[in-house]
Amino acid sequence: MKTRLGLDIGGTTIHGIGVAADEPNTLIAELTHPTRKGAEGVVDGTAEMVEALLVRLPPDAEIISIGLGVPGIVHAGAVTHAVNLGLDGDPLDLAAALSARTGGVTVTVENDVKAATLGGLQWLREQGSGVDDLALLNVGTGLAAGLLLNGRLRHGSRGMAGEIGHLVHDPTGPICPCGRRGCLELYASGSGVRRQWPGTAAELFDAADTGDPDAARIRDELISGIAQAISLLAYGLDVSCVLVTGGVVSATPALREAILAQLGKDESTSLGRLAGISERVRWLPAGHPAGALGAALLGAADEGVGPWRS
Repeated sequence: MKTRLGLDIGGTTIHGIGVAADEPNTLIAELTHPTRKGAEGVVDGTAEMVEALLVRLPPDAEIISIGLGVPGIVHAGAVTHAVNLGLDGDPLDLAAALSARTGGVTVTVENDVKAATLGGLQWLREQGSGVDDLALLNVGTGLAAGLLLNGRLRHGSRGMAGEIGHLVHDPTGPICPCGRRGCLELYASGSGVRRQWPGTAAELFDAADTGDPDAARIRDELISGIAQAISLLAYGLDVSCVLVTGGVVSATPALREAILAQLGKDESTSLGRLAGISERVRWLPAGHPAGALGAALLGAADEGVGPWRS
């Protein structure tokens, strides 16, 4: 059985899956391991995850590709600026290193949010959607988007397409870890909430509803920031769908409702009605393995197989 492996490498854990090449919706193996940091640790950790997945695959499994989603800038299989993995110096040619450790199997490395965009597209296709213009907005620790335009993943001239979390939202705001001031992800992300509030987003909403003024301010900044990110993607790229994912929104129904209400206010204008942004928003279900699934599908995308073009 031809099999593809996908690894979603996060700052804390690696989520690995194996899927049938002809039925990517069918998981035939799944594991989670702690992430190892630094160049040597990342290579060793990914190789060990592959070995652990192989043990759990059926005896007739034939690995035809391995895909890796990594939180950093990726170019030609090499990773840079993946600070959560301890990679912020020389580029790490992760594709070549893992291929050498796995007997020459084809390895494709992609930014994690871009990889998850393929997983999100697969989910939309399961729901009967025929879109090939898609922005996947990940509201996680940070804020970033993956772009699929005319069936192709968009990387940009320097691999930074979709890094909207570092657009300046408030030029008088605090310094972002990136070095700029008042970046959007300081307000519209999990780390943005934690920077200002000790609890979860759901607890933040509860406190705001009871009249806590600080909670109300942070809540409103979170809502407006995510709505702004969605609007940027819809107006700037005119994609058919903005698929929103990430624990902040998945775990907080009140936040999703508030975002749609905020977007709906724009539709009181003639241009807003024409744009119809709230109609384009979809929510990826909590727990959907879009990152690992998209990583597994990277090999198919390279081969021109599936509802996308390489």
